[in-house]
Amino acid sequence: MFKSGNNSSSLLPSSGASSPIDRTGPLAKVLKSRAARAIILAYVGFCTLFTLKHIFSYHSQPKPIVYKHYDLQRTYDADEPYSVVANLSSSVILSKMFTFHTPAITDSIQPFLIRSSSTPNPSDITLATFVPQDELSELVSLVERYPGPISAVLHIEQPSDIPGAPNPIKQLLTMRASNPKVREQVDIHLVTTPATHRQAPVQQQANLHRNLARFFARSDYVLLLDSDGSLPMTNVAKSFEQHPQWMEKLRAGNVFVLPGFNVSTTTTTTYQDETTAADAGLVPALSVANLPADKESLLGYIREGQVSLSEKTWKKTIRNVDFNAWASQTRLSAIQNYDPYFSPSVVMRRDKMLWCPERFGDNHAACMFELYLSGADFWMLPNDFTVNGGTRPEIIVSEREQMINTRLYQKFHEESCLKHARAFYAAGEWDSDRARHCRISCQKVLAVWGLVIRQA
Repeated sequence: MFKSGNNSSSLLPSSGASSPIDRTGPLAKVLKSRAARAIILAYVGFCTLFTLKHIFSYHSQPKPIVYKHYDLQRTYDADEPYSVVANLSSSVILSKMFTFHTPAITDSIQPFLIRSSSTPNPSDITLATFVPQDELSELVSLVERYPGPISAVLHIEQPSDIPGAPNPIKQLLTMRASNPKVREQVDIHLVTTPATHRQAPVQQQANLHRNLARFFARSDYVLLLDSDGSLPMTNVAKSFEQHPQWMEKLRAGNVFVLPGFNVSTTTTTTYQDETTAADAGLVPALSVANLPADKESLLGYIREGQVSLSEKTWKKTIRNVDFNAWASQTRLSAIQNYDPYFSPSVVMRRDKMLWCPERFGDNHAACMFELYLSGADFWMLPNDFTVNGGTRPEIIVSEREQMINTRLYQKFHEESCLKHARAFYAAGEWDSDRARHCRISCQKVLAVWGLVIRQA
């Protein structure tokens, strides 16, 4: 029984209740306080608002289309940049990327041995090239001629810590410390020849170097410079800035060609009796400092015989016709009558374009042919060009290597035609404008295999 009192009515249990509720305990006193009620109300309000916010976000944002755009999502740190392959080891990634090479080669690749002090803009054009360990001074010539970012592959024959071996890494660090442009513009990716590959002389893996330099470029576009010592003589990036319509073609997956030229060579002495050209020696007609920096001076050097046409750009049979057209050209022009051995320096997208076939030691033409068959249009730049100063010794390829490369390229031509034709058929694009290069260039190959060519 409850005792009667002034507040007894408020403490009596309600009628019909089986047991009274204790409203005098410490918990009840805490819940009656204003602070507790304020905390409870704030918590309920926060939960309500949090739930409404997520419901609104879920219904207002577009759903990711995983199969079309590969827009992968995660439930933690959703606003942070991430990659689905970020947790894979570099050994796994490189072995998948370069499937034509042994693990000994892929494990000896060290990306970004040296990283430039500046960060390129995505719209920049990165010069992607290869520099031999005996020609590191070419980096100075490159940064003097090219103002943009540079992604360069350095291939050394053996680790520089071996006693008596050359130390190109130390030389490179010294050059970087003394030259602000090298420090600001150049990324270096290192490849070391494995010990098992140092005994037998094998042709340098230039196609691997091209892919590495392009892959690790830090902008969306690259200038794939030929690895014969050529230098870009003009500011290619500025040309694209002045012509926005060129950038649209570049984004669409087209390729822009920088025509190539060679400095002519002269003998250092006159021939006497039994003296031969080899004994006399050959030197470039122009020094690196005097190389032409614009089209007008280039044409003057060509007329004087100090600069000649590079066979990598100009065909042997009709190259003078092509050159005469380019000499008077002031606008962008499409490449006609494509030659499978066409191998100039080009500007292209870094992504969404085919890579150089690495079955070849050094075959730049194979890189271009794959791009051409895949549907890329080739455009000749009217005022930009490259010049090989003739300072780098010519790489001597053995007859056996030449025979292997020739046979591989003949098979590659046939294989590429079949591969791209099959891909266009499977995608229902055989009659499209994108497949016209494959239809035209592969008529004979496809006819041999009994495939009917339908002209669109």
